Amino acid sequence: MTTKPQKQNYRNAISRVAGYIANISRPKFFVKTIIKLYVKFYKIDLSQFIVPENFFETFNDFFTRKIKDNLRIIQEDIVSPIDGALLDCGKVNKEQKITVKDRTYFLTDLLGTEFKNLKSYAVFYLAPGNYHRVHAGFDMNITDIKYLPGTLRPVKIKVIDKRDRVYCRNERIIITGDCKYGKFYFILVGALFVGKIKLSFDSGLSTNIRKGIASEKIFPEKIIIQKGKEVGYFEMGSSVVIVMEDECLNNLDPEKNSNLQYGRSLIF
Repeated sequence: MTTKPQKQNYRNAISRVAGYIANISRPKFFVKTIIKLYVKFYKIDLSQFIVPENFFETFNDFFTRKIKDNLRIIQEDIVSPIDGALLDCGKVNKEQKITVKDRTYFLTDLLGTEFKNLKSYAVFYLAPGNYHRVHAGFDMNITDIKYLPGTLRPVKIKVIDKRDRVYCRNERIIITGDCKYGKFYFILVGALFVGKIKLSFDSGLSTNIRKGIASEKIFPEKIIIQKGKEVGYFEMGSSVVIVMEDECLNNLDPEKNSNLQYGRSLIF
């Protein structure tokens, strides 16, 4: 699927500039100082992450840092795909709408496609100080991916509370497939200052580009990603939305899941 380029605005340009700056490697002392100040401000424990011998070359290298192997235990049932917070969750209503912090979203608008029988959803937020790689919350059999260009508004809670259709207006990547719970949509939502959204299993997709064009890629054979394995990453803070054919996400508790680490079970 391809369509005409979508008109973008100053937020996309600002985000591209931010991405460019985040990839500057010199002067080294300045880059290192900025990273250390960021670590201190957000109280990031670097001992959990893989730190190069000569430290991080760029701010983006630091921001997309990898966690040390076997540091997290992947628990039972559906697990958190991110380090961050569960913003909202529940049933998809009869009109095929979901609610995020008192704002309503039509799923056809969010997903950019027609669908049937979707029953539950969960919305996760990654703050600037969080680990920014995204993992599979369940065993995923991926059939296709879709890129929907758009603007890049902030996705902080205070913005989500005040603005309509933020997730539908922002650019996003939609991963579709099936799992033990039926069909799923796994949505990576871009945000202001997100230079790129990257997929770990498909390097050909590029986001936040000039004259972004909606596109879809169907895989001839399903791509299998086991629960807990990496799906992709953000080059700045953003959100993940999961929509399921099963009712398994109906009874999650945002209060109990306000400070998540990936791999932790979401089912109580």
